[in-house]
Order: sequence, then C-alpha cells, then structure tokens
Amino acid sequence: MDKLESHTSKEAAWRSRLQRHAQSGKTIAAFCRNESVSTATFHIWRAKLAAASQVAATPAQPVTFIDLGAVKDIAGVAPLARDPTPATPSAVIDVRIDLGDGIVLTITRR
Repeated sequence: MDKLESHTSKEAAWRSRLQRHAQSGKTIAAFCRNESVSTATFHIWRAKLAAASQVAATPAQPVTFIDLGAVKDIAGVAPLARDPTPATPSAVIDVRIDLGDGIVLTITRR
C-alpha cells in the first residue's frame, strides 16, 4: 500500500469515526477511550478534515487573461492588424494550450 492510499484509507476511517462520535452523544474523552485512540489524535484529525472541507468548499479563482503578445510569422515579423496581404500558405502556426483536467485546446493556422 503506497502513502497516498494509506492516507486516503486513514482519512476515510477518521471521517467515519468523527461521524460516529457526533451521533454517539458521548464526550470526546469517553468516545476516544471506547475507540482506543488518543484525544490529541482525535483533535488533530478533526481539524485536518475540517480544513480540507473548507478548501474543497472554496470556489476556484477565475483565470485571468494572459497576453502572450503578437504571433510572429516565419520571417520573425509581427503582422499588422490591417495587413492586407494574406498569410502565405507555408506559414503554419500551432498553438497548444493545456487547460487542465485532460483538456487541451489546439489552434492551427495554415
């Protein structure tokens, strides 16, 4: 069992234990004696899981726009916005953006 799997199973066990405590009506000391765990460990896991719940409930910050500047053509010159000449057929530009969660945006200009 690797560390992540071990931590995940401990986390699940402590979530279950904290839920049982909430339903038991016992004091933390009495509950911990019955569960054979220390009160210090109980408090540590309760704080750790509460913090994890708050992080999960916090909405993600919106991604801001990042200006990458002008795209240069093959000759290394940035085209003007009103450039009347069409792009040469040999000018190929590939832009690949990894958006996360396995989503990739690819833009190709030929």
